[in-house]
Amino acid sequence: MNILVVHSELGVLRGGGENFTRNLFLAFVERGHDVSASFIADHRGRYPILLPTKIRPIPLAGYWSRKLGQEALSRVAHRIPQGTQLRTRWDLLQQAICWRTVRWHDRRFTSRIEWEFSGRWKEFDAVYVHGSSVLASRIAQYCPTVLRLPGPVSADLSPVLKAVQVVCANGDALNQIRTFLGDHAVELPVGLDVDVFKPGPSQVRERLGWAKNHWVIGYVGRLANIKGVDLLAEAFGRIRRSIPHARLLIVGSGEEEANLRSRVRSELAEGMVHIESDVPNESLAEWYRAMDLFVMPSRYENHSNAVLEALACGVPFLVSDVGGNRYMEKTTGGWLFTQGSADSLAHTFCSVAGNPCLARDRGAFGGEKVRQTYSWRNSARLLEDIFQSCLRRKQEAVCRP
Repeated sequence: MNILVVHSELGVLRGGGENFTRNLFLAFVERGHDVSASFIADHRGRYPILLPTKIRPIPLAGYWSRKLGQEALSRVAHRIPQGTQLRTRWDLLQQAICWRTVRWHDRRFTSRIEWEFSGRWKEFDAVYVHGSSVLASRIAQYCPTVLRLPGPVSADLSPVLKAVQVVCANGDALNQIRTFLGDHAVELPVGLDVDVFKPGPSQVRERLGWAKNHWVIGYVGRLANIKGVDLLAEAFGRIRRSIPHARLLIVGSGEEEANLRSRVRSELAEGMVHIESDVPNESLAEWYRAMDLFVMPSRYENHSNAVLEALACGVPFLVSDVGGNRYMEKTTGGWLFTQGSADSLAHTFCSVAGNPCLARDRGAFGGEKVRQTYSWRNSARLLEDIFQSCLRRKQEAVCRP
């Protein structure tokens, strides 16, 4: 099959959705298919994150920004005390502006894709669209289309979603979408590269000057408000007073990076916190293995790739009690804390750190379970079945009198 992937920020972000698409289609091309991918790039057509060599890039040059102004708004928010009425109103304003800029970006991207591929849809057997329901419904008029939704959407979109041949999701999003789409929503599970994410040695602590007796809390992901990195910084300020040998290791970048660095300025200077902005996916395992506990403090999470990868490396998790994080509890590989509460995060961490043997056992047991359950090869095989089903329905429609 010849497949076109449409994913706005595939070449510019290392977020969970982008890693999902890159890993899924790397496994897909290994099954003998041809894959091209279209995504945004700067005005010269450049993009910082290279695609796997077997995927043909189609970058769309231009002046793009999905989170225009969010860094400046976050800097203002950082100066307003938490818990005040002004801060609550400011957070609501920031969320409203963020939603509007994202929608503006998506509209521009949709128009550009339609213009770029007008008259070219017959070059592809099918199209895979990440996240954009409206764009997928428009492409579906010309070519069999599979839409992958990385999170829940409103039931108001039901007519748009039903215009797409197949809608895929997983985790909490799948459960919510099925309440109004029924069987039109199918599962496309997250995968795992078990050859990369597994227990093993790490030189990261040595490079950072941290010893074996240090208790390292880790986070990997976008530095964004929805990911709760501000809660993590606040909680660590309390943790370090109770556990002086605690350390915080953060891997990622995003609009909250400057504010995060400001909040932990003294800890960074003292070597108690380290922020690594850009680590390729294939190198992440060594960073996970440097951690004693992986933390995902999200305000919402569908089904975290990072939690799975850390657990596969034998690192237990501490995640907010929200969305798909609750399903991770079934692995018995970690703990939940109260969503949005830095107090609960700090308290639970201190409890876990007080029993390191239990933490190691949970990491080992949970890691074995996820390594046996999740595989990108299995996800790619399922996606192949989904595409073939689309093509069969198209052929039956052509042959129908």
